[in-house]
Amino acid sequence: MKYEDADILAFISNKPKLTYAPEKDTGSNENAGPNESSGNKAKDLEKKNLEKDLLTEASGPDSLPAFEEFPVSSSEALKNTLPSEALTDAFSSEALMEDNSHNSLNIISNTVSQALSSISRVAPEPVSSFFPDSSSVSRISGEDELPFEAFDEYDIGASRVTPALDEAFGIVTTGIEPLEITHSGATITGYIASARRSEIRLGTYVVVPYEGGEKLFARVGKLQYRQEFAVDDATEIHSRRMLNARASPINEADYKFLACLDPLCILYRKKADSALTRRMADRIPRPNTPILPVTDRLEVQTGLNIPEEGVFLGHLSVGGELVKTHSEPETVAYYLRNDYSMGDPLIFRHMLICGSTGTGKTFLSKNILRQFMTESNRYRLRNSPDKARKNPCLVIMDPQDEYSQIFEDNETLTEEDKFRFESENVTYGRVQSTKAFVAKVEGQKYPGDKSRAEQIEFTIPFSLVKHNSWLISAAGMSELQYIGLEVLLGDFFKSSVPHTYLNFINHIENEGTRSYYVDSGKLHESSYDGIVRRVSSRFFPKVFDQDATPITEIVDKIFKPGQISVFPTEYISSPRIRDLIVLTIMSLIVDNKLNTTGIDAIKETPIILALDEAHRYLSSANGEHARLIISRFADAARQGRKEALGLFLITQDPQDIDDTVFKQVNTKLILNLNNDTAISSLKVPKEYERRIPYLKKGQMIIHSPDNSDIVEILGLSNCVVRHR
Repeated sequence: MKYEDADILAFISNKPKLTYAPEKDTGSNENAGPNESSGNKAKDLEKKNLEKDLLTEASGPDSLPAFEEFPVSSSEALKNTLPSEALTDAFSSEALMEDNSHNSLNIISNTVSQALSSISRVAPEPVSSFFPDSSSVSRISGEDELPFEAFDEYDIGASRVTPALDEAFGIVTTGIEPLEITHSGATITGYIASARRSEIRLGTYVVVPYEGGEKLFARVGKLQYRQEFAVDDATEIHSRRMLNARASPINEADYKFLACLDPLCILYRKKADSALTRRMADRIPRPNTPILPVTDRLEVQTGLNIPEEGVFLGHLSVGGELVKTHSEPETVAYYLRNDYSMGDPLIFRHMLICGSTGTGKTFLSKNILRQFMTESNRYRLRNSPDKARKNPCLVIMDPQDEYSQIFEDNETLTEEDKFRFESENVTYGRVQSTKAFVAKVEGQKYPGDKSRAEQIEFTIPFSLVKHNSWLISAAGMSELQYIGLEVLLGDFFKSSVPHTYLNFINHIENEGTRSYYVDSGKLHESSYDGIVRRVSSRFFPKVFDQDATPITEIVDKIFKPGQISVFPTEYISSPRIRDLIVLTIMSLIVDNKLNTTGIDAIKETPIILALDEAHRYLSSANGEHARLIISRFADAARQGRKEALGLFLITQDPQDIDDTVFKQVNTKLILNLNNDTAISSLKVPKEYERRIPYLKKGQMIIHSPDNSDIVEILGLSNCVVRHR
């Protein structure tokens, strides 16, 4: 048989079962007549039946489990369970004066409902639905023994992990899939508590403690809902019911919210006082272990292999939201390794910043390049006789005339901004050694109104073409034509005439010179005529040998340790001339860095070459001209570590950069890109590749295998120098 309501109440509240003893006849009943006495008995019987029906309806006995009834001996149960006033009011003679009165029934119903509410208020709650109160069990007497086997207590002390449970996202569970870890992957599923579900994102970093102090450092790689109870919610009726009730939030308790964890490493200390370090994830956590947020900045940096100091690039983030810890400051700074503790500084393994137009490439580049220009930042040269360390020279190819503003402070920075920068070792403020080197071009004038940096005018002497014939060769020139150009230039520079571009054109256009090379068989007629057409340009006379100081005579002014040398080209209308100027500076650096007899000012100075619109100069286009440029700069990139030459490439079309150069780039900072070809060329993991089109301004993905795991960061919201 089923328990009655009083049985259930007695079982939950550890109080005896409510029983109704037979009422004794009072003196008035003894004196009553037979009819009156039988009427009173009928009323009493109806009263009892009504009370029982109301109690049964209020507690819903049909939903209760069936048990064998056991006796609870106490005649005072009602007094201990219900307030006396409630019972007195419920069953007073006034309330039951009329047998068939609906008002009486309503009064009784309402009063009993209040009494039942009183029961819930006065009944003590159980200590735990899983851990019964031991005192409750001890109160059951021998004659009141339960008809089922006694329950053994849980071994609460089996796990000695005692984390801050109030911060836990949830627990590791085996209820969905078994815990598993292999050399190729892992299956670790966590149940997320309903109160913390809004805080979990794809990519959220968490830790799971082991016994002994070790912690699993992991990233959320998958999120899913599952039904707690089997319900077919893919029906028209259900959908309409839910759509009509959208004002009421979904009950999270009706669903399992699961997070699949991707283990990154295990954090541990060899000794209690030793440094925190990491190793590969080689063990799984125990079931029901709490999943905790990462609140220690050192744990985050160690878990992701981020250096604790170096060149500041931004702050760690997940889904565009900063990762915050309990440390001070609460954000996690991302640094690029800039010392010799694990090899050469990573700037000499080259960097790439890529993003669509308007995503903040220049803003970000200014903030990063400024970090290299500090007095304490010095690099050593392997071939230097004294092994001395020197400040780098930063050379910037500036197609938009924006980088000369590094000479100026950012007037909008507040004291709070400066304090925050200083707390995270972020260098800010102007670099007074910034200079603008302006190529003199006929008919073009540099305005120079964006900064007060010193301007130095120069010209490109045609003599530089002697060893760099590709400076005047066209992109479509064939290999035979290129060889012929080398022959013509070699003979020209042996002559006694001034070695200018105009004299060279006059020399090869001379009919006698043409007859000499064609008739002697040194050059084929078609090849000779093709060379003349391709090197004859109306733009070259405007840039070669102008009335200014040749760049070869101011090399020591351009390449000085601790100086920023900016080469603006925005004022030049001809793309051919702009390319010529940029390629001239690039060849000047590369030739002297790679040759053993290079100019000392270049050879013995660490150089960071920032190349904006890099795809224009390092493109993998066909032709001998492009092949020669690429091969030269690929050699420079490969030997950058040895020669202290770092390439800082900026582009919106990374797919156009030749693979031989691209493969030498170790650190990639990826802003928003919408070109699928460009995204696939970056060769980042698929889960990050899908995020790239959704990155907001200032949000980026950093892929630097020699520095850290691949992560997402947010750049600074303010520029450390002027940016207009």
